[in-house]
Amino acid sequence: MFVLKSGIFKHPSELAWFLVTENTTYVIGVDKETGLVINLYWGPKLFFFNDITFPINLPKEGRSSQDPAITSTPEEYPAFGGLRYGPDVLRLQFENGTRELDLVYRSNKLDASNTTLMIELQDRVHQGFRVELHYRLDCEHDLIIRHTTLVSHEKEELHYDVTKAHTAAWHIPRSLSTNRALITMTGAWSCETQVQRHSMKPGTSHLLGSTRGIPSAQSFPWFAVEEDSEVYFGTLGWSGNWQIEVHTDIEGRSRVIGGIHDRDFHHRLGKGETLELPCFVAGYSSKGLPGARRSITGHIRDNKSKELVPDYQTPAPVLYNGWEAYGFDVNFENQKTIAQKAADLGAELFVLDDGWFRKRHSDKAGLGDWFADPDKFPEGLKPLSDYVHQLGMKFGLWFEPEMVNPDSDLYRQHPDWVYHYPDRPRHLERNQLVLNITLPQVRQYLVERMVSLVKQVGIDYIKWDMNRPISEAGPTTDHSVWVLHVQFYHKMIEMVKLATHPVAIETCCSGGGRSDLSILKKVESSWTSDNTRPDARLKIQYGTSFVVPPNTMSCWVTDSPNDDSYARFPISFRFHVSFMGALGIGSNLNKLSQGELEEYRQWISLYKELRMVLQRGDLDWIQSPSDASHTYTAVTQTTDSESTEAVVLAFRLQSPFGLSLPPIRLRRLAELSIYDIVIYYRDPCHPVFRDTRSGASLMHQGLSLPYLTNSSNSSVLVHIKKKSSDL
Repeated sequence: MFVLKSGIFKHPSELAWFLVTENTTYVIGVDKETGLVINLYWGPKLFFFNDITFPINLPKEGRSSQDPAITSTPEEYPAFGGLRYGPDVLRLQFENGTRELDLVYRSNKLDASNTTLMIELQDRVHQGFRVELHYRLDCEHDLIIRHTTLVSHEKEELHYDVTKAHTAAWHIPRSLSTNRALITMTGAWSCETQVQRHSMKPGTSHLLGSTRGIPSAQSFPWFAVEEDSEVYFGTLGWSGNWQIEVHTDIEGRSRVIGGIHDRDFHHRLGKGETLELPCFVAGYSSKGLPGARRSITGHIRDNKSKELVPDYQTPAPVLYNGWEAYGFDVNFENQKTIAQKAADLGAELFVLDDGWFRKRHSDKAGLGDWFADPDKFPEGLKPLSDYVHQLGMKFGLWFEPEMVNPDSDLYRQHPDWVYHYPDRPRHLERNQLVLNITLPQVRQYLVERMVSLVKQVGIDYIKWDMNRPISEAGPTTDHSVWVLHVQFYHKMIEMVKLATHPVAIETCCSGGGRSDLSILKKVESSWTSDNTRPDARLKIQYGTSFVVPPNTMSCWVTDSPNDDSYARFPISFRFHVSFMGALGIGSNLNKLSQGELEEYRQWISLYKELRMVLQRGDLDWIQSPSDASHTYTAVTQTTDSESTEAVVLAFRLQSPFGLSLPPIRLRRLAELSIYDIVIYYRDPCHPVFRDTRSGASLMHQGLSLPYLTNSSNSSVLVHIKKKSSDL
């Protein structure tokens, strides 16, 4: 009997395919009578074709005339039409006025490597309209990567008006209990990725999404359905308007659909044209939310574009950004001063933020005029870049390419270059408007300015920001602007990178508002949030870490905001929070004492020693952020792939009663291996504890951390490294 291994395998006698990863199986089949493509199974790994019963027998009748059977059939791509009254993924109007579809199986193509499958559907009557369902596997991370292509094969000059185009439907098996929870992430500016739990009782629906032209801080394109240790989860790869719908019917069937948001969406598909829909990645884990986190972050970490991010395995540099030190008041001399101090601390990348270009003394002017301010930098930016490079650091520069201030030369010359309607006001946010990058002349100008500066100045890194949502999206294009802006944003990223060495890019959108799967694979880093308070960052980084890998998640040590409660956080606490990802320093170094500067230098030095495991390892949250005073506020463990090294970070914000804390039971170590343990409290040069323990002891007995018993706003760092194996 054939044993199924990792890959995609067609059933020997049925139109069915088994998509098998290291630990999961997903089965698709075609009902021969109706031609419908349906989901037959999704869950823990199956090993044999006969684990699924064939032939497929779909019910012909529903439980009543008000409950047609097709409504609850688990179709892979349920389009609007017929007796379907459940959530649908596709709506369009044919040229003859018909607004319903009847999609049936047409063909399939399985590649030679058994990792990519395409199933083609066509409308039963309008056979020139096709839908290609694409499936690809990431076997190591137990993920199914789906995208969909709408295709016109019409020979005549006909068109289809598409009004909804989601990528996929995922069908979650029914459960015996009603304890399932939907987990989502919501938020706001400076309050990103706040994890929420929702009941999935029968008959409930949940709508997630963004209509701002960006993924946004208000909601994150990710979901998880959790029941005990079983989790079904997924994330969209789309940098614009998006929507995920989660519906559970009265009998407990759950369907998740997602893709481009249908608000103000319309796409006319003409003869011979195609519409590529975003990727939707999903998986199943029997290891709870930690397993879901490892799958998605591991997939992104290991699948960066090798063309756009050729150094994806190189550790992220320790960054210094002087925005909090100088704001808009930057000039050649003060940047030289702060750069020297940053280099003395051990920074490896120096970033000049907002304020460097013409007439930029506040956020009211200058955006769009990407030329160095001659008053602030009389000889341009090249002397500063050269100086930074002489100090042994790379040089980075802030841009906000998609934006323009009305008070700018660019806007005065080209007021027609922004999104607008002639009979509507042009609404300002942060004193700026959004450039219409669907216009080729706009893209040409922006790419030319950025590429020229990278080459002339010697820029190694770009912070690509976007500080407002899109509005008045017209009139030079139709509803498709919402799709085109995203496509051309990605195109500009690619053009800038491919025209340079390629330059490293950090995605930023008033914080973490544009950190979806699609852009994370093309850039080196992602700005997590404008909120750098360490207590807030614990919660923000908890949510962000479900999708953004540690080596991509920017984590800064700063001084601001400067209220009393923030000032009570020791330097050690701020660094420990920032050790979870790619370390950055944003403090005003001019205001730090010599003792504080030395402590910064020592923590940075320790970070570099641990950087490979902290950035390339898998981040787990042993204790998710909690407001309770009787336990840890948060505990993380980052472990390398071989379980030879780990770093544990433990935090306690409140200790009003001085209650002792339980030992922390670690995870994913080798039971029979011996580990050296070093614990750092508030001094990066003098550990408070050293010991040697077995992996079994650390995982089952646990590790006590008495240093956090009587101290609020306290934290420790534990370094664990394998000493020997196989006792």
